[in-house]
Formats: sequence, structure tokens, C-alpha cells
Amino acid sequence: MTSHTSKIIVTPGLALPDIIFEQVDNGAYIVYNRLEQKFLVADNPWNTLTHNDTRYIPLKRIPWPTAIPKDYGSEEALFNKVKNFFIEHLDVANELMYDVYAAFVLASWLPENFTVVPYLFFLGPLASGKTRALECFHRLCYRGIMATSMSAASLFRALKAWHPTILLDETEVYNRKEMVEVLAILNSGYCRGQYAIRIEKVQNNVPQIAVFDTFDFKVLAGTQELADTLQSRCIITKMSKAVRPVRLFIDEEEAQELRNQLLMYRFKNLNQSQQQNHLEESECQGNSRILELFVSLFQIVPTPAVKDRLKQAMKQIAQTRLNEEQTSIEARVLDAILKCEDNVENGKLTIQAVTEAYNEGLPEKERITSRLIGRIVARLGSEKCKAGA
Repeated sequence: MTSHTSKIIVTPGLALPDIIFEQVDNGAYIVYNRLEQKFLVADNPWNTLTHNDTRYIPLKRIPWPTAIPKDYGSEEALFNKVKNFFIEHLDVANELMYDVYAAFVLASWLPENFTVVPYLFFLGPLASGKTRALECFHRLCYRGIMATSMSAASLFRALKAWHPTILLDETEVYNRKEMVEVLAILNSGYCRGQYAIRIEKVQNNVPQIAVFDTFDFKVLAGTQELADTLQSRCIITKMSKAVRPVRLFIDEEEAQELRNQLLMYRFKNLNQSQQQNHLEESECQGNSRILELFVSLFQIVPTPAVKDRLKQAMKQIAQTRLNEEQTSIEARVLDAILKCEDNVENGKLTIQAVTEAYNEGLPEKERITSRLIGRIVARLGSEKCKAGA
């Protein structure tokens, strides 16, 4: 470390090639030597950190729950403790989702390890546990920031400056036209290397371009479905009122203990070679997007048993989406048939007429063939006959 500094950066912590440092309280860093795998200790707190000609200054106030690193034993033990936290505080119908939630939390502490990450989406009516779900992730995820709504400017600035886990409640507001920019940021943020580009100001008639990295884990909750483009990036939990007793209030002491252990997990595992769990697209009914959502979760699984449960959850989600897509197509074909009322002759309607009505106004990649229309019409109970018969 050198005394000369060429620039100053205000940050809650960064992962550099030789060290990781994290702001553990207001005004103090803890520094971990990645090469020697040990913490750097000084006589006075790391109120600032000077490293490679850069001086790093902590935030005046940390906008997420803090942690102090503490040993967690085995990764399996840590995973199970996180899973049990969700079981104690949240009731969901599918028990496999508790494994998904635990894997998501652990992965959120290692965002630098992944190129694609999933979003979680809790969908349900009022008082169905959606906000409680967000509260649980807020207590356990890496740099969890919880908000009922965020403007586009505040969202991409927070993502660029802090790389937090964003938790958004009442996502139905993002279906409004005026929130289309937020939707675009959320659509791009699941994949590393996609950026929000903005003109910050104009100096001497020259626009100053700013590039914002929007990549990171996100948890969403709302009473209405999301836009198709965003919802396809989510692992969805459909919520209903709890049928078994859960804790009335969040166990803050337990949450603090888990955050402390998760911070140590970050120091020990960041950019370490993760177990590569090769999965075939056939394992999720050919849905590559579902497979993509689970890649990061499979990379942190501590045991084969957890991997198997995640695979079961992935297959169930893939099958549910397949069923929903088929139902949606059938509904649209039925709507197309109704639009062809004027084309019915002698009680008969041509498949070509239905196909044209279905594809009207759709982009080329979303159109379907008359052969597929014919199969769907047959499934709906219509009888085939030759033209002119």
C-alpha cells in the first residue's frame, strides 16, 4: 500500500485482485487479503483505505443491514441455517422453494462470480406474505435495499455505486407507461455486460455520456403480473395467505448472525472456482431461459441432495411455464376463431382464415404456422373436413 494517491473513491467496499474490503459499520472497513487468505489487522480502524494509488472512503451512512464476518463452519451448515430462516418466517406452498431461496441468498454474496443471475418474483393478493418475503431477503441478501418504488435515475445510480441486491415491492407501478425506463433497466440487469447509457449533462455543447452497470440480484413483489419480458427473467412464487404458523416478527438476532456468517462466506468464496454443474436443456423441457435462471444457483450448491432439490424445482417451474404457454396460445386461437365470424360459410371455417387472424399484427418471430393452428383447433374440439366438402 502506498502513501501517494491519484484519486479518491467513496465506496462501501470492493473486490480487487489482491484484497476484498467491505464497510462493516459507519466509517470502518474490514480488509481481507485474498492471496494469503487472512484479514489485515492494524492498530487503528480502517477509516480509510489507500491501495495502489487510490484512497477509498466509506459511506457516511450504510443503506442496508451491516455485518461483521464470523466463521460459519461448513457451507452445508450455512445453507441449512439460511433455509430454516425462511421456513420459520415465510409460508409457501412448494417446499422446494426454500432451497431456491437459500441458494439465491448465498449466490447474492458472490455476484462477481456470475454472468447471469435470476430475479425472484412474489405474486399474490394483499396480505398474502409478499412483503414478508421481501423482509426476509432484505435481512439476509448482500447489501439488500428495500423500496416500494424507485425512479429510473435512483435505480441505476444505486446499482452503479453500490451493486446492491434490490428489493422492490408493489411492482404493479412498473406496468405504467411512465415507468417504462425502470422496466428497461430491470430487463437488462439480469445479464452482465448490459448497461444503461445516459446523457448526464452538456458541457460546451458536448453531451457527457455516463454508462451505468445494472447487473445484480433482484427480488420483486406485486399483486399483478409483470411485463412478459421481465417476468420471463423471474423465478415466480405465487403467494396465498399462510396456512401454518410463522414468526410474527423477523428474528433480528438470528438475521444478524446469518449476515455475519454470509459476509465470511463472501470473503472465502468470491471468485473461487465453483462446482460446475452441467445441465442439459432437456432437463427443463427445452426452456433455455429457465436453465439460465438456475445456473448461478447450481454453482453454489453445497451437497448433491440440494442440487437434486433445485433440479426438481427447476423442472416444476419449466412444466408450469409450458402449460401456461399452451393455455395462452389456445386462448389466442379461440379469440382468432371468434374474429373470423364473418368468414364462416355453411358452418365451416378455414384454418388459413384463423391463422391470418391469429398472426395479424404480430412480429414475424411470434407468428405461428397454419399446421400448428390446425392442431390447436383440433385440441379445442373442432372437427376437420376438406375444403368444399
